[in-house]
Amino acid sequence: MFASAMGADVSVLSTSADKEAAAKQLGAKNFILTDADSHWAEPWAFTFNFMLNTADAAHKFDMATYLSTLAVNGEMHHVGLPDAPLPEIKAQTFAPNGCKMGGSHIGSRPEMFKMLQLVSEKKLKPMIETIPISEEGCAKAVKGVHENTVRYRYTLVDYDKAFPNRRSI
Repeated sequence: MFASAMGADVSVLSTSADKEAAAKQLGAKNFILTDADSHWAEPWAFTFNFMLNTADAAHKFDMATYLSTLAVNGEMHHVGLPDAPLPEIKAQTFAPNGCKMGGSHIGSRPEMFKMLQLVSEKKLKPMIETIPISEEGCAKAVKGVHENTVRYRYTLVDYDKAFPNRRSI
């Protein structure tokens, strides 16, 4: 949604075919199913300038295949941070396109303000699923993340109901 709102040509790479409609609704021009065919990357070789990995399952990726889709000097940037190590990568994997990898956890305060300004200007709306903050709700959230059934973001709600005696600061 954000990259499209900023004018980028967006392609979504996914292992889940059921995400295609939502990806296109969010502004993707292309939807590439990476589990359907072992040769999925070939038509996309040397294509992408920037790849933003939001999945926390990068340890399961065939990293050489993903990196092969990057343009010369392209970058794969990770914000989905798995608990497991990334797969082993040979130095030769980076040679054909001179690609690189990076990562970050969150944006800086100025970056957040810029994103909020973009949200306001483009009238972007969040896509969330609300879950009550309760033992059952938290269990559902953890299970959804573990089973990869979360779409967009879970937002925990009903704090006042769960914590009626909490004080506001």
